[in-house]
Amino acid sequence: MAIALWVILVHIVELVGIGGYLLIRKNNLLERTVVSQQQYLDAISIIIGESNTKLKELDALGAFQADDEVGTFFVNLKEIQDTLNQFNTRKN
Repeated sequence: MAIALWVILVHIVELVGIGGYLLIRKNNLLERTVVSQQQYLDAISIIIGESNTKLKELDALGAFQADDEVGTFFVNLKEIQDTLNQFNTRKN
């Protein structure tokens, strides 16, 4: 009877060990995925910030007027940039 209990105990310990190993492995994979996605979001936020800065510089120059086609396009481009600014994760 004691031998059977030892065998059962050893198998339970093995199952717990294997389960723990698999959970740790899965956790490491998920952590790498989160880090990769965060780096991607940071890169996009930098691009959004740089384009916002450039558009503000062009707008300050006043080179584009809303009375012609290029000016209308520039106004629409500023509206798109305002929408993109809402998704910027980096707040300057």
